[in-house]
Amino acid sequence: MEFMKFIDIENEEWNLYLEQLDGCTFNYTAEKINFDVEYAINIVSNESVLCLVDKKIVGAAVFYIEKNNEDGYTVSWSNSYCPIPIVGSTLEYRKQEKYIEEILKYIGSVAKNYGCVSIKLRYDPLSNPDSRNKICNYNFLLKEGYIDNSSLTQIIDLQKEEVILWTEVRKTYRRYINKGDYKIRYYDHENITEDVIEEYKRIYELDAGKVTRNSEMYYHYYRFVKSGNGLVAIAEKNGENVAVLVITIYKDTSYYSSYGELEEKLEGVPVGHFLHWNTILELKRRGIKFHEMGEQVFGPTHYNNPEQKLINISNFKRGFGGYTVPFFRGVKYLNID
Repeated sequence: MEFMKFIDIENEEWNLYLEQLDGCTFNYTAEKINFDVEYAINIVSNESVLCLVDKKIVGAAVFYIEKNNEDGYTVSWSNSYCPIPIVGSTLEYRKQEKYIEEILKYIGSVAKNYGCVSIKLRYDPLSNPDSRNKICNYNFLLKEGYIDNSSLTQIIDLQKEEVILWTEVRKTYRRYINKGDYKIRYYDHENITEDVIEEYKRIYELDAGKVTRNSEMYYHYYRFVKSGNGLVAIAEKNGENVAVLVITIYKDTSYYSSYGELEEKLEGVPVGHFLHWNTILELKRRGIKFHEMGEQVFGPTHYNNPEQKLINISNFKRGFGGYTVPFFRGVKYLNID
């Protein structure tokens, strides 16, 4: 297997290779990698690679070396998980197994060269949203000595008829949606402007009450959308923008990325339910098959004790229907001589 480094080729060439890789998602694109590298302040090296056999792409690995004060060097992103290596979903099962094993060994060798103490990897549920690719239906990291730190996430199948999707929405949400009297404007690669992203930043920071690392990186959202990998939805009331929703897109999958609202401008009528539901329908109209709402947190686990706020956010996301699926993750601790 040949490994072609991200840093050695142009972004456009990287993305062209990815277009040939079935099961690939937004998390492996050049746009997302550039975001990752700038967002995570502790990254010392971007080691992402394309994996080729006989000059043809069979897989990809997005991973970084970070220097954390307490832990030393790690394979991680923002002290959290890098995407798990992906291989072509149409390859024979045994070849998938073989290639994943080779890629994980490569990541391990890079980690050893840096003296890393751990490797953190996470599966991307949108690479196998309908569970057809059997190798992604279990946490194959466990076969390579990783400790299971898996979670859950929520996916909506947009191939269903709208009337069916509506019945899956929580009843209280339907009432809020029906009461909504907001005008929504959508911005994609054809009409996105920097002013639109500036407006996202303004609303997001007012909602958060501060400047966040996410809002500092707002210009990357412009690049996502401009490259065809995103959609911005803005809700308006009485001629004033009151909420904004950012979605990332790749091929026929999408992900709920960021949201902000100005609660004091809503006059008692919730906007989030209205904006999310109508954007889900807009994604369906645009040919998106699967939309991921995000991680599901129900309570304490052996590796995490989440705040009630995160549990509430998970509950909100489930209210739009869909189904809960495993979000496989793993950590491998390395013994460095």
